[in-house]
Amino acid sequence: MKLPKPRARARAAARERRGVALLLAFLVLIVIVAIVSQIDIMTKTDARVAFNDIALTKMDLAIESAMLEVHEMLAEDAQAAAAAEGAETGGMAPPDAGAGEGAAPGGPGGGEAAAVDSKMDQWARPQGTSVNDLQLRIFIQDEDSKYNVLNMLVEDEEEAERAYERVVEILDMCREGTAEDIDSSDAQEMARVMRDHYTERSRSFLPRPSLLTDTEKDDQLGMPLTLREVVVLEPFEERHFEDYFDDEGERVHSIGSFLTVWTAPLTGEGADPAELPFGEGGLAVNVNTAPAAVLKSLMSPRQIDFRTWDAVIEYRNEEEESEDSEEEEAVPVLDEFGEEIVPTKFFDDLEELNEVRGWDDMQPEAKAEVEALLTVESRVFSIFVTARRETAAAALQQMDFRTPSEREQYERSGTSLMRTVRAVVWRMPADDGVTIVPLIRWEVLSYMPLEVLDLPEDWY
Repeated sequence: MKLPKPRARARAAARERRGVALLLAFLVLIVIVAIVSQIDIMTKTDARVAFNDIALTKMDLAIESAMLEVHEMLAEDAQAAAAAEGAETGGMAPPDAGAGEGAAPGGPGGGEAAAVDSKMDQWARPQGTSVNDLQLRIFIQDEDSKYNVLNMLVEDEEEAERAYERVVEILDMCREGTAEDIDSSDAQEMARVMRDHYTERSRSFLPRPSLLTDTEKDDQLGMPLTLREVVVLEPFEERHFEDYFDDEGERVHSIGSFLTVWTAPLTGEGADPAELPFGEGGLAVNVNTAPAAVLKSLMSPRQIDFRTWDAVIEYRNEEEESEDSEEEEAVPVLDEFGEEIVPTKFFDDLEELNEVRGWDDMQPEAKAEVEALLTVESRVFSIFVTARRETAAAALQQMDFRTPSEREQYERSGTSLMRTVRAVVWRMPADDGVTIVPLIRWEVLSYMPLEVLDLPEDWY
């Protein structure tokens, strides 16, 4: 028997190992590709994160700049009102007159006429502007157009119960006609939970904030720093504090567009919110800007018919006739959508309500009661600034919007990068004029606010 030669055996073994070497080379190649791919992904991700950080910083800086301009606009508005009041009275008005410390005739506190705030003021008009590649939308809500839930905490039990009923009615009506309507039973439960939370804060799992206005006797009261803190309590949900369009395209508003906790700011040693007289200290609502749901909730329909409130709303949307017909036609003022803003009427004082159809028909007691709940001035404002940057795909699209609602829905469709920030400020009177005091400095929102319209959109 002949044995194979050693060289032949080596060649046979080499042929058997060729597949193993190829497999090993393939595995090494896969590892190298995986490492290179991971490095590429990490590099691109870091670049995207850095790009987003830069974009967010640009948005924040643009929003901050817009906030400062709004502060100046609010201060100038008050100072202009004070100067106009001084010119009418033959001298300079006191500093607090322009900031809302006075009271309109027949309004809270009586006395001298106060500055007037309405939807014809510059701050009340949503504005749009651009900063480099960012589109900015500035929208301001006066908190005095809303009903203050702190009315439910007044010491007068009968008045506190009336305030509770008003809150129930506002919650019941604020989303009426939409798919997100709040029914009466849920509205009652919401108002009850809210009142119990504020009056028995020690029993709540939420911490009680320490305030400068704290006194020994109100250790059970939990003065809220924001209305939204009750979102963690049942039956409140996140959607109750957001603006959006329902499935039918109807505008659904946050309950924060109708209720507030910010219109009774106090300063000074020993200031006690529980001792505020009802209807004073910022607890009244501005008849020039309050939505229909707020106005119709102030009094029982047996005392004031809803048609009277409809007449009030129609009055402040009627076109203002020019006093001088020969005056040269001024350059029209445009809104954020490029449409001309038609000057409309507003109430200079509460006496002007007598011009509204049906107002004189009320019983004197009901008339006096409702006028104690109304004012024509605003002192606390929520400032919403939305920064929007279109993506590359959105920039290539040419959109033709037939109505403002279509544009608003498109802006909320997620085709653009957006950031919305809210700040709440108090326009406080000062010795040298007006001071803008931040109550909430910076709050990032998950939604873009919608303007509460007096009348259907096709009316305008």
